[in-house]
Amino acid sequence: MKKYFLVTVILFAITLAACSNSSNSSEGAASGSSTTTLKLNFVGSTSDPTYPLWEEFAKELEERSEGTLEVEIYPSESLGNTTDMIESISKGATVLQDSDPSHLSDYVDDFSIFMHPYLFQEPDDIEAAWKSDVGQRMSAELEEKGIKIVTAVYFGKRHLLSDVEVVTRDDTQGMKIRNAPTTMWNEVSKTLGGNPTNTAWSETYSALSQGVADAAESPLSLLYSSKLYETKDRISLTGHLVATTTIVMSTDVYDSLPPEAQKAIDEVGQELPDKRVADIEEIEVEYRQKLEDEGIKFNEIEPESFIEASENVSDAFPEWTDGLYEDMKKAIE
Repeated sequence: MKKYFLVTVILFAITLAACSNSSNSSEGAASGSSTTTLKLNFVGSTSDPTYPLWEEFAKELEERSEGTLEVEIYPSESLGNTTDMIESISKGATVLQDSDPSHLSDYVDDFSIFMHPYLFQEPDDIEAAWKSDVGQRMSAELEEKGIKIVTAVYFGKRHLLSDVEVVTRDDTQGMKIRNAPTTMWNEVSKTLGGNPTNTAWSETYSALSQGVADAAESPLSLLYSSKLYETKDRISLTGHLVATTTIVMSTDVYDSLPPEAQKAIDEVGQELPDKRVADIEEIEVEYRQKLEDEGIKFNEIEPESFIEASENVSDAFPEWTDGLYEDMKKAIE
């Protein structure tokens, strides 16, 4: 009941804002066109290295929409947390939500495959997966739940921070690896060879400092911005997850837009995965240097034992469509 009330309040607030925006665009409506304001609820802060990239995304949507779209960015989830906002989107909120695919698996189970360790080997695999037959089947099922994927882009490779030089899975035996409290994130830690330790991201620094966790995994930019390098001195380049960020919106809102707006969303969203890879790779180089400047030592791994362990992850997801892992491997190969 409490969650339903919260989502209702969010929807009411967004509806009021939409009515205000409609009034402000009455001049455009009088001339035969109206402007819809989409609010991009961004998880990161304005200091996040990807924030300028999302500003470019918003600007391009506006320019290509021929005046039918306005996009406002709300950093640090200032509209509400991701889970609640996606639920609001499914009910018709005029919001664009920045989300990793684990949230989408609350609506279509198969989306957690995007978080499968060592399934994606390179950033281009994300686009191949999303645009494949299996990816489009999943997207169509999601649209039936009221949620449309605008784009799916590379966010960065995730690596392991600890005090140990990890080369094979033998090096992580008994290691308490911090992860979010979900089935897939537990499987990620198991694939790495450690013991899953469920801790909120906001508590990771203290968990590493106090010995609650021995290690944490994340893209280099987050390991730096969260100052986790102050607690541990080594990053093993496990590259266990080629991470995906999606932007989602309401299917009903998309269907209600004029053709110019729909075309802009489709074209910008489809083109973005390829364009984003180089931008993120540049950020990764920059933040590796920042971490090295802080005294972090890097080492390569021997991936074979990790990849072999990852092949059992599907066993933890009996709710997946039969053969999903094999079908996705074929799609990206």
